[in-house]
Amino acid sequence: MSTLTETVPARDDRAASILEDQVAAYKRDGFVIIEDVLQGVELERVQAAFERAQARTRVDWEEGRAKGKGVSEIGEYYASGTWHARKFFDIYPLHLLEQDDAAVEMIAHPRLIPFLSATVGEDVQAATIQVRVLEPQSAEDAQEEGGYVTWHRDHTSDEEWRFQGRPLNTKVLVYLTDVGPDDGCTACVPGSHLFEERPDHSIYKGMGGGEHQATKVRDQRDMPGMIAAEVKAGSAFLFNTRLWHTTLPNPGDRDRWAVITLYSPFYQKQPGVTVEAAVSLEAAGRLNTPIRRQLFGLEPMTGANGYKRLAQHNGSDEDDRMFKGVRPPRLGQRVV
Repeated sequence: MSTLTETVPARDDRAASILEDQVAAYKRDGFVIIEDVLQGVELERVQAAFERAQARTRVDWEEGRAKGKGVSEIGEYYASGTWHARKFFDIYPLHLLEQDDAAVEMIAHPRLIPFLSATVGEDVQAATIQVRVLEPQSAEDAQEEGGYVTWHRDHTSDEEWRFQGRPLNTKVLVYLTDVGPDDGCTACVPGSHLFEERPDHSIYKGMGGGEHQATKVRDQRDMPGMIAAEVKAGSAFLFNTRLWHTTLPNPGDRDRWAVITLYSPFYQKQPGVTVEAAVSLEAAGRLNTPIRRQLFGLEPMTGANGYKRLAQHNGSDEDDRMFKGVRPPRLGQRVV
């Protein structure tokens, strides 16, 4: 009589299996939730850093909001005298990142990097970093206007990636407060990153509707197939930027805190605020691991494409695979 001996998978095998399931769900649904990216003391440190950073920005935001409201070209209400919106404000990213090393680690967290490498690519970098505070709304405001953003896709032009399961970008929301259907959580339509036709998003409430603002008569929750992503503090909601999504109203009694990072391949340019953060963090010795230097754009990428960045090029042909023409002996000298 033979017996079967149960083989317990090695830890690496379990991690590989989990990653495989996450990537499969992401390709199918357009999003995944990774729980407990931050936990325990690490979460507390980032929350404390966020508290300090938001206090600095809140002063300017409240001064602007007190002046009244206006309507931008896209129909979004904003606080007069400030670039922040009426219902939320964004913190200059460096103001958070400089507070605590745990905030820098959050962008390069080992709980996120395997998934990002498997979806965006091994040469992944951080593009935009938004540090956002969403204020509570009154019940009347939530009923009248809905959440602070309408149903939308972040990107619509990345046709090359659409059916290959590799997005042009992956956006990651790390929530620092618990969020549910009444806390300004993200809602999405699973699988909508593959939609050929766009839904009639102009009829649903939510700010930022431009010329369609007056036509918004239906609740955001009426979008067919939508689900609300309930996420606890320290966990992350990651999605393909082609996914149809929105933010539900926040009629609760507390702010919603989130750090929203757009991850992209290395060949996409980083915006100025991210570059400014990288320069400052580098000067402070905080970009002290290979993955941090990669994500903030300071080192050659770790993926298969090992081309050097122009900023790091010393003019030598020794490792120059970006230029194969005739180079003049001196810069500025005309080739004849």
